[in-house]
Amino acid sequence: MDIHTIGKNIKFYRTLKGLTQNDLAEGICTQAQISNIEAGKFIPLSTTLFEISRRLGVDMTHFFHEASNPRYDYIQDFIQDVRKQTVNRNYKEVYELILAEEKNPLFESVDLKQFILWHKGLSLAYISTNYEEALKMLFNALNLTYKGKDGYSQEEIQILNAIGIVYDLSGKPETSVEIYERAIHGTSTIPQLNPRIKVRVYYNYAKAVKSLGDFAKSIELSEKGIQLCIENELLYLLGECLYQKGYCLLLTNQYKQGEKHINDAIHLFNIEGKKRLAEIADKQKKEAIG
Repeated sequence: MDIHTIGKNIKFYRTLKGLTQNDLAEGICTQAQISNIEAGKFIPLSTTLFEISRRLGVDMTHFFHEASNPRYDYIQDFIQDVRKQTVNRNYKEVYELILAEEKNPLFESVDLKQFILWHKGLSLAYISTNYEEALKMLFNALNLTYKGKDGYSQEEIQILNAIGIVYDLSGKPETSVEIYERAIHGTSTIPQLNPRIKVRVYYNYAKAVKSLGDFAKSIELSEKGIQLCIENELLYLLGECLYQKGYCLLLTNQYKQGEKHINDAIHLFNIEGKKRLAEIADKQKKEAIG
């Protein structure tokens, strides 16, 4: 049994799923143990390996096959680059990364094809107005694994979230709301769901209902996102949820609370280096207050 192969494959699938070592370890073992397993320092117990495989949504046998991910480091670097550029909203760079690699034979597995279609569709929607083609890519990505039963996987929830975003961008917030409702319902069947995924859905759902003029619902959804961030000690999207709630509070003439939430959001944006978001939030706060 090659312990280095096991560790490399666990790290590969963890990265593909967008999980940190802490996310993977939660309820199974310690983060330090995951780090040591991935580094090939020891072989995990079969029970631990089984729980890791369930968390990652793959069969245990995937961990033992070196052939399942040739050029592992190259593929992992690509995935990390795409995720980094996506988080930083550099969608042109994401699209260019995808175009450069989408025909690479290294990316022929179903998981990697799905990853590429998903990020290509989302980035296309942001850099062009070709929403129809973007949605086609995203639905194709979803249908690579979704069989219409047994609920959604974490990746499928994230693709649904991307579909909702594109419908909202294309001027169809009603349809995006339907998609977000499906996504939220789907999260209830996923054990030990990565909380970042649900926060992301709540945030985008809140934006869509705000577009429809339902400020009370947007405030409610933003607050759910805020509470998830607090419960799980996440900075991720906390500023965005605070801003969304604060702006809707201002729009409903709740100026004191609204201003406080937006000021908290601006503070977080500055800490995270999101200067542009801080400037936008400050400008919209001043415009709303008058």
